[in-house]
Amino acid sequence: MSGLFRIRATLAFASLAALGACDRPSPQPEAPARAAADLILRNGAVYTMDAASTRASAIAIRDGLIVAVGSDAQIDAAFAGPTRDLGGAMVLPGFHDTHAHPIFGGLQLNRCDLAPLATVDAILEKVRACDRALPEGQWLLGGGWNLSLFPEANADKSLLDGIAADRPMFLVGADGHSAWVNSGALAAAGVTADTPDPVNGIIERDAKGEPSGTLRESAQNLIEAVLPPTSPEERLAGAVAGLAVANGFGVTSIVDASVDADGLAAWNTLAADGRLTARVVASISTSGGLDATLALADPASRGSTSLVRTDAAKIFLDGVLEGETAALLEPYIGRDGANGQLVQPWEQLRDLVVALDARNIQVHMHAIGDRAVREGLDAIQAAREANGPRDNRHHISHLQLVHPDDYPRFGQLGVAANFQALWAFPDKYITDVNLPVVGQERVDRMYPIGSILRAGGAIVFGSDWFVSSMNPLLAIEVAVTRQDPGGEGDAVLNERERVPLELVLAGYTREGARLMHQEDRVGTIEPGKVADLVVLERNLFEIEPREIGEVPVTLTLFNGQVVYERPAGDPAP
Repeated sequence: MSGLFRIRATLAFASLAALGACDRPSPQPEAPARAAADLILRNGAVYTMDAASTRASAIAIRDGLIVAVGSDAQIDAAFAGPTRDLGGAMVLPGFHDTHAHPIFGGLQLNRCDLAPLATVDAILEKVRACDRALPEGQWLLGGGWNLSLFPEANADKSLLDGIAADRPMFLVGADGHSAWVNSGALAAAGVTADTPDPVNGIIERDAKGEPSGTLRESAQNLIEAVLPPTSPEERLAGAVAGLAVANGFGVTSIVDASVDADGLAAWNTLAADGRLTARVVASISTSGGLDATLALADPASRGSTSLVRTDAAKIFLDGVLEGETAALLEPYIGRDGANGQLVQPWEQLRDLVVALDARNIQVHMHAIGDRAVREGLDAIQAAREANGPRDNRHHISHLQLVHPDDYPRFGQLGVAANFQALWAFPDKYITDVNLPVVGQERVDRMYPIGSILRAGGAIVFGSDWFVSSMNPLLAIEVAVTRQDPGGEGDAVLNERERVPLELVLAGYTREGARLMHQEDRVGTIEPGKVADLVVLERNLFEIEPREIGEVPVTLTLFNGQVVYERPAGDPAP
């Protein structure tokens, strides 16, 4: 009998009362009464993701908690209640997306969403449709356009001007670090050939020095300063839309990767209204400085049962390789010795990390280039030396380039490596945009998931949605194969960095829960834990790795309640 499940049955035996008792029939034991369950899942392939990799087939749920895990026979004998026969479907703990932007992604869905489009013509046609649908004089807002479709990742304003030069347009790139604007937007913000590049920003220019239409990093702020404000209602609708996307992909816990006061208000409103269908750790943006961060961050929320916790802070260390704003140890090729940008001086970064760590605030860093990664690790090391070891579980996200000397430092410093595994295959971003400016040697060591894992580091996974799909199954496939999950070609991005499926799933469940300081409540399927669960149509261990991304989620439970159920006949993702 499984150690996860024990049924205590009391057998009533009659005493032999007197001589001749053997002449009377022996009393028969009564069958034990079955306990009530709110929901029973049976006939599934349950991967508990506990330390022993225990397998089961059935789960009993009551009051939002898992009360028993075991075989069908064990659960059937001990519990009664509404039952779902899973037909052999795979059951996992709810996925943890440890780096996403769900409110902003939801806003983009509700605006002019360009993310699904694979050609420039398709993007322009969608912008035309969005333009036709808007009243005259209103800004056209949206984003998600694929930078790799444009020469040197620079989208030209003339393409938008050909649709409507006077209506101001502001379209955020899929990387979140670039924006595409038309002449109307530039005029509204007063950006001309005479406008200097802002600190940590680039105004891309044509041969005459005129703004070409693409703005990098802080240069986006020139336009954002004149945008119509986002209303609380619109932001709330964005959060709801983002949650729907998450639940549809089996995601029940999210680290919101950069939250300001308005975003935090939206999460708290949903929690108060009972409409929050994921556990949220809000990484408070540090862009306003330490005092502004501390005004929103609450270390005391760590480990609480609150659905919204604010014991974390987000720091941007550099930009991205597209546009050469990621900070590198060695210069970009053909860029006159340039090696990217660090968002802040080293002393300022060190002091900020030390101060946050001292207050028991988890530090969540954005780092794309190997120089940025090293400075992030150096800052965390400085915090450890200043404050002593603390259970803050800092993490660094993206990690497109990491110097091999820094692989073991993740384990040594207790820093989780937060990868966006869906990026770790040779797509056009890497082959057409990154390769010419960083060279083959650096491309061949991009996204070193396996290397950091082998060096003793903890691995977790996030989507960075809306930058890329929130679907964990696509990212899991890429982590295992390092190949295009769409099946376009057989090229591999450094097969040495492949990771076994079991360890990738651990990163999306058990390790993600630990990063969020909630491993005592979720992340594994065990009695006493909250019933945050995802049901997959197929068992990932019984299919070819390159089929993983095609597997649909059929059911998502949050607090024991169904928050997503795949409609009958829906196509796979």
